Amino acid sequence: MINTRTKETPILIGIFILSASLFLYEILITRLLSAMLLKHLVFFTISLSILGLGVGGFIAYRYTEKILYEKLSMLLGLSYIGTVMMIYRLPYIKVYALYALISSIPFIIGGMILSLVFLNNKEISNKLYFSDLLGSTLGSILIIPLMDNLGFMKTLFLITSLAVISNIILLSRTNHKKNRIVSGLVLVALMVLIFQGEILGELEYNFTAYFTSPTTVIEHLKIMDNPDVKVSYTKWDSISRTDVVDESEDQKIIITDGGAGAPMLKFDGDLDKVEYLENEIEFLPFSIGDNEDTLLIGSGGGKDILLALLGGSKAIDAVEINPGTIDAALEFKDFNGDIYNQRGVNTYIDDGRNFIEKTEKKYNNIYLSMVMTNSVNNGGLSMSENYIYTKEAYRTYFEHLKDDGYLSFMFHDVQDMYKGINTGIEVLLDRGIKREDIPNHFVVVNNLTLDMAEEYQNFIDMPVVVFKKQQFTSKEIESISNKAMAQNRRIENIPGKVYIDVYYKYSTGEIDLSDIYKGMPINTIPATDDKPFFFDFGKGIPLTLLGLFMIILSVTLVIYKKVKESEIYKSTLYFGTIGVGFMMIEIPLIQKSMLFLGNPTKSFSYVLFSLLLSCGIGSYYSNKKIFNIKIKHRQIIFMIIPVLTILLQIVIPIMISKYRIVGDGFKLLLLAGLLFPLGFFLGMAFPKGIAKLNANKQERYIPLMWGINGILSVMGSVLALIISMKLGFTVANLIGGLLYLSVFIFDY
Repeated sequence: MINTRTKETPILIGIFILSASLFLYEILITRLLSAMLLKHLVFFTISLSILGLGVGGFIAYRYTEKILYEKLSMLLGLSYIGTVMMIYRLPYIKVYALYALISSIPFIIGGMILSLVFLNNKEISNKLYFSDLLGSTLGSILIIPLMDNLGFMKTLFLITSLAVISNIILLSRTNHKKNRIVSGLVLVALMVLIFQGEILGELEYNFTAYFTSPTTVIEHLKIMDNPDVKVSYTKWDSISRTDVVDESEDQKIIITDGGAGAPMLKFDGDLDKVEYLENEIEFLPFSIGDNEDTLLIGSGGGKDILLALLGGSKAIDAVEINPGTIDAALEFKDFNGDIYNQRGVNTYIDDGRNFIEKTEKKYNNIYLSMVMTNSVNNGGLSMSENYIYTKEAYRTYFEHLKDDGYLSFMFHDVQDMYKGINTGIEVLLDRGIKREDIPNHFVVVNNLTLDMAEEYQNFIDMPVVVFKKQQFTSKEIESISNKAMAQNRRIENIPGKVYIDVYYKYSTGEIDLSDIYKGMPINTIPATDDKPFFFDFGKGIPLTLLGLFMIILSVTLVIYKKVKESEIYKSTLYFGTIGVGFMMIEIPLIQKSMLFLGNPTKSFSYVLFSLLLSCGIGSYYSNKKIFNIKIKHRQIIFMIIPVLTILLQIVIPIMISKYRIVGDGFKLLLLAGLLFPLGFFLGMAFPKGIAKLNANKQERYIPLMWGINGILSVMGSVLALIISMKLGFTVANLIGGLLYLSVFIFDY
């Protein structure tokens, strides 16, 4: 007689491995689309794709008797390669919904498998959910080393191998011997391709959609400068795809995810040969005062290092978040004079904000040149959190300036220029600078020459803004004026000579800052650490998010209209509410943790690892008597979750402030310990819902509930982003907690 535990084991292990592969695919397809689409389109496409998990549940509900999930797991693995290669090798498609449809195929299959597994093994739903979440936990920690060490294509084939292994394990419970043999042969073939490497390397290079995408710098260069531009270096890692293209004999460009182009200049160690850079506007911040100690945030291909050296800097801290950029610069060290190893240059692979929060050093010049550019135009950045341009960041920059130091920016255009100036003004006011003196603490110089300014009707393009804690001296004003005149640049604001009109009126008391914000057609209210969306210039909800929300809402309303009068209406409300609530808690926690971890990839990986692991453990113990305490037939966990959510809003800022300088290992342990109680109780909600369906003899609806939970989870992620952008992460988290409280109050 086979005992129950022995029968359960293959299912639990199979689902564990399958969930790991599905999670890894989600990250991989996101990385793929990030290289060829603008950020808001990536979010739109991936969100629609993940709806596939819910759609899979609906299909399984409709055709329960006709689908064998053991065989589907083989199809899942093949769909990973099929969908990725279809996107990878086809020319760029302007119909973004088609990318969503293609990339959703594995999610649909995965949703079918998982919902059927829960249906057919409902008596161990808590253990299944534990295995599901534990697999996702494994995926969250594997993605960084896999991408960093194997690159894109090998990671794809390894993920496919995991799905095939899952298929073999699930088939071990059946009599389908031939299928197991076929799966074994496919697995061997995949392993041979991974270890052989050359074929996959060739596949990785031939990224047709990337090279034909109109949103990439490569395509821009082809149109504007060189139709025969070629890529001479490529590397995929967990942060980005990095390419190097030869623009001319004297310049190469390092491109990150198709959009952020960082120039790398030919240099042999002789600064006299690059004196031509002194005629570029980027040199202006280095042409005034003492530049002995300089901090460069976003040092890119090394051009800013050359500017600092020309300006007389003796000690340069160059901070670059993308290791791929540094690797590319080192790969071409013979071309760029080994710029990152020049005398006096200290290189740090770190987030600029994270670096400056940890250092005690003070600088003569802190310089940020168009950091976070991610496209030929920056329209795709509005939904990206960015902690280097917040009020708190500016405050830290000023604190790390010497008394006569400069905080310098090069912005893209008038939009981020005004927002950047407004942020600096608010921080200067907080530092005690009088209102009437504010215009005397910053200088703005337009990149357009005087001749061009007249032609383009005073258009502002790539302006340089320089702030000082103290007022500019007459010597500094003269130096800037002379340099701008020598370059024939238009000065927009300089103390005692010319002022930007709105800031002059503010200094005289004619208008307030609130009037400036209201009077501008764009959103120029300073970003904060709780709402760090610096590039969100819209005054309403971004159309991408609004459109996505309306699509999901329409689908949801159709579903709820059909079940409104049925016996399962309350159950659909339950699974929908916990789907939205979970994402309203998870998404802002990931975004908040970026400030603590200093890296978006680590933030995503560490937070998901901590939450999913604790959720999985909570799921496993969800049927224990001690965790089934009720008040008037209502589960008490739905009171505990909002309380823990509130406590996190208090504890997380303390953690960030106190433990920012500790190592990554300790940060992961700290984060895991902090999130464990909340995750533990969050993980109980789904299996408790399944158990309630079983108790009410409604187990046939399990795939339907899986589908509803999946679709509403995507809605939750969209809502989380909308609320975070407009009201802040804290409000989004609290609303998530209140949704769980509503389950207790209304007894769904």
